[in-house]
Amino acid sequence: MAYQYEKKITWTIKNFSSLQSHVINSDNFVVGDSKWRLVAYPKGTGRGINTCLPLYLNVSDSESLPNGWKRHVKYRLTVVNQMSEKLSNQEELQSWFDQKSLTLGRQAMLTITKLLDINGGFLVNGDVKIVAEVGVLEVVGKSDVLVETLLVQESIDVNGFQVTSRICERSL
Repeated sequence: MAYQYEKKITWTIKNFSSLQSHVINSDNFVVGDSKWRLVAYPKGTGRGINTCLPLYLNVSDSESLPNGWKRHVKYRLTVVNQMSEKLSNQEELQSWFDQKSLTLGRQAMLTITKLLDINGGFLVNGDVKIVAEVGVLEVVGKSDVLVETLLVQESIDVNGFQVTSRICERSL
């Protein structure tokens, strides 16, 4: 049986090709007792500058977690091909996040050339769509802080169509 992720988040990056920022972050979302966000570098980084799109998962509330904390996380990152989901670029990862490893993922998720191809399906009406599915497998050093109420976007299946809905969630 396939792993059932706890949370599925859809991040639409508007006007992708005209972004001037070196790095962009999604809104925070909650999985388990921690806040997370997606991090992308629209123009690449390091040796992949102007060649590849790096995409990462980041623990965004690390300062509120106790000393020695760790989170064992299984996650799937997808750059969605909006013309044919079969052509989407997907990476499934499993990592330990801790104070020294706050941000993990793929340095070369997709080539910039493929991403910006006007007929490629990844960039539609200037927008790029990214889906992250996240599940926490193990927690070391539980947070004592009540996680605030957050609005998150979640994609749900309605009669075979992926629909983005806004939900309100409260976690302990």
